[in-house]
Amino acid sequence: MNENNPTTTLSSVILIILKELRLERNMHQAQLAEACDKTPSAWTKIELGKSPLSMEIFFKVCNTLQVAASSVLTTAERHSTLLSQNNWWIMSKQLAFDEDDLLQKAQEYYSSEEYKHRRPQYQYNIILNEPVYLHNRQIQISPVFDYCLYEQANKALEEK
Repeated sequence: MNENNPTTTLSSVILIILKELRLERNMHQAQLAEACDKTPSAWTKIELGKSPLSMEIFFKVCNTLQVAASSVLTTAERHSTLLSQNNWWIMSKQLAFDEDDLLQKAQEYYSSEEYKHRRPQYQYNIILNEPVYLHNRQIQISPVFDYCLYEQANKALEEK
């Protein structure tokens, strides 16, 4: 992990959005893997960022999740902007899993008690509407991005 600024890629943001869409639809990884002609193991590696997400698979995933690829890309750009505004570096090159702070933080979140006690979402495409900038200068984002952004900020405050 970077000592000064956390680092990630647009591809990693897309992977998290796709996972959140899958979770919103209560779809198992194996179902998505089958729809993409992948083994569950191969899909897990893609979803974790340990194998690359090809454009062909990206479109198959979007089709299976019944979401426009352009909506996913637009959402990823908005989340990347929010991350950048919070001192994250968004790299344009592929990073290894151990170099990508967002993927590591997301994995930490999905293994946390906070995730295990997360209330299920009953509406589709909630993540696609985020981030939401509220009139009171608050920002509404999904718990995984909230964890990644603010857990990092809290860690920085503790170090001071």
